[in-house]
Amino acid sequence: MQTDTLRLPKSLYHTVLETPFGKLYVAYAEKYLYLLSGDEETLLLDVYRLYGRAPVRNDAMSARMIADILTSVLGDKAYRGPLMFSTITPFQRQVLQKLQEIPRGEVRSYGWLANRLEHPRASRAVGNALAWNPFPYIIPCHRVIRADGRLGKYSGGGENMKARLLAYEGVSIGQGKDGTWRVQVGQGS
Repeated sequence: MQTDTLRLPKSLYHTVLETPFGKLYVAYAEKYLYLLSGDEETLLLDVYRLYGRAPVRNDAMSARMIADILTSVLGDKAYRGPLMFSTITPFQRQVLQKLQEIPRGEVRSYGWLANRLEHPRASRAVGNALAWNPFPYIIPCHRVIRADGRLGKYSGGGENMKARLLAYEGVSIGQGKDGTWRVQVGQGS
């Protein structure tokens, strides 16, 4: 994961990419990705909140960046381009790096991730770190679920988007009697 810290370019842009599970909204500048979201309004508000300006719509993103994003989201390769993190704590960086160890088509619990970080009581802190993941499609926080099998929240567009992403990756998803999405038995770890 190649990352840089806050650096404001002259212009920030945004575009939309079509995927099998819905639209993916991308904020970018030069060769850097700044934010990804499954919701355009959320993307625009977050860019303004983090960078103090609204991004300009520009669909002229480089073909290489588009290909790298889609290969990462739809395939099995990690995104290799530079990512711009506005603010990130050392713990958040550890969470996001460890998260990338979860294979495509598999899920793990927040507790599993906390244990892997050698902070076994930090499940809630792990969840908070994932809630601020600026790149939820290419740093796959959708692969982290609650210990009881419920999907939990997803910063990339809510629980329904999380369910669509996991189903796209081959994880068996169903709805419980309470209407919440759940991973089917035998799918989690």
